Amino acid sequence: MFPATTDYKFVPSTHTAQPATHTAQPPSGSSALITAAVFQSFKTHITSLPEEIRSKTIQETLMFIHDQFPNELPKFQQTLDKRRVTLAESSSETGAVSISPMKKLVDDHNCPELITDLNSMVEEFNNNLKYFIKYSQDNEISSHLREDGSRRFSKQLEGFGKDIHKRTNQGCERVRADSKTVVKTKQKLDAWHNSVKILSQGLLDPLLDGPEGPDHNSTEKDKALSTLNDIQSLKQNVGKNDYFKIDGILKYLTKNAPRENICSRLSDLILTDFIGSGNLMLFQKTLQRLFDYYHFIPFEGPLGEITDELCESIQIYAAMKKPTGFDY
Repeated sequence: MFPATTDYKFVPSTHTAQPATHTAQPPSGSSALITAAVFQSFKTHITSLPEEIRSKTIQETLMFIHDQFPNELPKFQQTLDKRRVTLAESSSETGAVSISPMKKLVDDHNCPELITDLNSMVEEFNNNLKYFIKYSQDNEISSHLREDGSRRFSKQLEGFGKDIHKRTNQGCERVRADSKTVVKTKQKLDAWHNSVKILSQGLLDPLLDGPEGPDHNSTEKDKALSTLNDIQSLKQNVGKNDYFKIDGILKYLTKNAPRENICSRLSDLILTDFIGSGNLMLFQKTLQRLFDYYHFIPFEGPLGEITDELCESIQIYAAMKKPTGFDY
């Protein structure tokens, strides 16, 4: 994928050449040419790949950079933020609007742990989905293990959003539950619960911020309203045609209701009716809408997609009764 570079060895002409102990740096001009060639080769290769393979390649590249050069990604984010501010200064929008929506959310709500907590939530959800697919579809696994594993991970998937809403799960509520595991699990669910609250409340920021002009944040307001409407329609798409609770909350914006009251109402509604609804597709699609609004791309890869067929399979296994002697 990358062009080969040349090893430069400098030895005096009056001596017998010996193996070089290290590779000398090429001249600055050559270095710039090599850098440009490597970048162009990588860009050409990436753009030529099919979409699914391209996404996987980019994610693996980012993972490699994260592991091998951990200081580079923060530097890149700083450079990207500066670029957005520079672009904003020459446009009609404010600099705050053009900064990364996720970074702005973290700064405005003083929640530096948000991105870490969201990544851990996505990682666990995706792992449950991956193992369910493995057990339910791998014919090389014995039928007994397939059924056992499929049932276990289907229940974890169906209960994932409900556990976040309740901030506890069946494992924590068992009489013989290990106390250390219970504390760790509840801390994790508390963090995920609070993360969803922040994502939800952040949708109201452009609508509640004091105006500084007739068009101030107009683009962000339109995006926020569009996302809220999109989330509300998810409920309508699962047979709740008369569901307009989010519209009802937005009406409070015209009544000068206290900011904290409106934010709390919205986050509680999203946690109760969408994240903790017990409908796996509703949970996944709602979370994805929130991620899309903030341009959040989980580091371990995108949130796993639930198709109609996959959802039906998960529901079938989750409805099965567990055999005697199995505690899950």
